[in-house]
Amino acid sequence: MTERELFEAIGHVDDDLILAADAPLKKRRKPPVYWRQLVSVAACACIFLGGVAVWQSDGFRKANMTSEAAAFADDAPEEAAEIAPAPDVPMLSAAALQADNGDAAAKEGAAKDSAESSIALGLARCVQIDGVRYFESPKVIDFIANRDPDGVISDSVDRDAFPETDRCSNFGTGYSYWVTGDNAVVVEIDGEYCEFEAN
Repeated sequence: MTERELFEAIGHVDDDLILAADAPLKKRRKPPVYWRQLVSVAACACIFLGGVAVWQSDGFRKANMTSEAAAFADDAPEEAAEIAPAPDVPMLSAAALQADNGDAAAKEGAAKDSAESSIALGLARCVQIDGVRYFESPKVIDFIANRDPDGVISDSVDRDAFPETDRCSNFGTGYSYWVTGDNAVVVEIDGEYCEFEAN
């Protein structure tokens, strides 16, 4: 193409095309996005409604529990009377025997001892030495009797009672014992050394 042909080709271009090509580019504006705002509003509403539902169900549950407790309290005396356990016959007989004493202080002391014996250790072996009660320990001990015994148990009470005097046990008589000095006594019972600890 010659220069002349190029000039003629350019000469036939409309002026409005030239002006449009010379104008700055206009950016297209994006349409606004409304769905993001809607999603955030919907999420807040769900959280709020969920909290209200949980609060109401918790309040309903507490109110229901309160009403059930009140209903149970009204029925409790009748049901308790129906399910009351049978009295413990050995304790009643022991109480009847103690009632025959007549002395109020003796009654109180005996009732305390019988309560202790029935509640505290049941069938635990016990020995009293120098005014202190020692109860059998579950520990296994290695004891060597390298000295003479400190004494021999000379008195015994029933298996379910506590000893009341020194050198007395609730498992028999004739057993040698050694006071070890650290709130413990070792008793030789049938060839075995058993440790008893003060309570």
